[in-house]
Amino acid sequence: MTGGRDVWGPAVALTVLTACGAGAARRLLVVTVRGTSMTPTHHHGDQLLVRRTRTVRRGQVVVLLRPRSPTIWREDRHSPLIVKRVAAVPGDPVPPGSVPPLAEGDGGHGGRVPPGRVVLLGDNAAASVDSRQLGFFPLGDVLGVVARPLRRAEGAHRR
Repeated sequence: MTGGRDVWGPAVALTVLTACGAGAARRLLVVTVRGTSMTPTHHHGDQLLVRRTRTVRRGQVVVLLRPRSPTIWREDRHSPLIVKRVAAVPGDPVPPGSVPPLAEGDGGHGGRVPPGRVVLLGDNAAASVDSRQLGFFPLGDVLGVVARPLRRAEGAHRR
């Protein structure tokens, strides 16, 4: 067919874009920081783009499901998610003072983080409920790694 319009090109392009968008939605998550446990890195109200994965490295900031049992949560008790920094991964030595002595000795792992567990700490120790109080966190509760901040909360200063 000569001189006709190619109507399939835009339709195929739209289908590909829709599929890519759906794939990105499954791999990415936007989370709003609640509380001050991650200051000065992230502030209350900051929005973060999170890449869904359970593969984490020491030093990364992760988003995970908040443990249900502790009654010591001071901030935003209704938020099901928390943001913390990975201090140690399975097999790493347990950083001194990062977990309660009972948790550190549990399981006979010789001062190492047990399989399927991580040590998570807030950047603001004075305002953070983390491994220092709760011990090891299940790696299965990690939803993803912070890829980058999207929007800084009003009044928060950049580092």
